[in-house]
Amino acid sequence: MPLLELDKVTCEFGGLRAVSEVSLHLETGELVGLIGPNGAGKTTVFNLLTGVYAPSEGRILFDGASLVGWAPWRINRAGIARTFQNIRLFSDMTVLDNVKIAYHNHVRHGVMSSILRLPTYFRGEQEIEDKALAFLSLFHLEEKKDELARNLPYGEQRRLEIARALATEPRLLLLDEPAAGMNPRKPGN
Repeated sequence: MPLLELDKVTCEFGGLRAVSEVSLHLETGELVGLIGPNGAGKTTVFNLLTGVYAPSEGRILFDGASLVGWAPWRINRAGIARTFQNIRLFSDMTVLDNVKIAYHNHVRHGVMSSILRLPTYFRGEQEIEDKALAFLSLFHLEEKKDELARNLPYGEQRRLEIARALATEPRLLLLDEPAAGMNPRKPGN
């Protein structure tokens, strides 16, 4: 069974057909690129997959379950994460907190443990901190952990957004224009 299946997915906005009968199958472990010119509907497909839009027609299945009508947070919890064409960070939060908040879905302590400050709360918070720092380290952002996200240069904001998406531990990661604004480093820089 495919991890992701789109079957003749169409999305219309008041008579304008933004996406027309898109079908694809994505298997676990596959790396696929969705390419096309500006205005081809790539971001609209991502918005359909993540519950921002509902399809006008067609089916979207993730691990055999229909995602149509699901809220974005539920789709994320099911295992789909994404980045955006235009960066969407919590700009007034630190770099570390941007990643910690994404990992919070995996916390094991409950509300009462948090209120009463039980040992499970402190262990859970330490796990969140450790995982967030590990994700920042992957993108060479650990030194910037205490900076506000808005103060990072554009390329670092892009890397932070990818780290935050990975912190949800998705089974499917959708990267919308992931290299936009990211110049390759030249030797010696």
